[in-house]
Amino acid sequence: MSQPVKKDGNHTEVLLVNSALVNCTGVAPMKCMQVRHSAQEPWGLFYTGIDGFTFEPGYNYRLKVQVTEVENPPADASS
Repeated sequence: MSQPVKKDGNHTEVLLVNSALVNCTGVAPMKCMQVRHSAQEPWGLFYTGIDGFTFEPGYNYRLKVQVTEVENPPADASS
């Protein structure tokens, strides 16, 4: 379960990452990670990278990540 969001939008949460990249479409066709917050949730697509993390196929990951809100993101990018 994720931590409550602080006033500035920054918080820590745990992400489960599946063992393979899947085809997805952002601005163009690409490969995405599949992530979820708990084993009971369905997998969701993660379109961007995670700073300091290098995905290697064949491994399931449990990551504790610092989520930082991006100020003034481009219109086609995640905040």
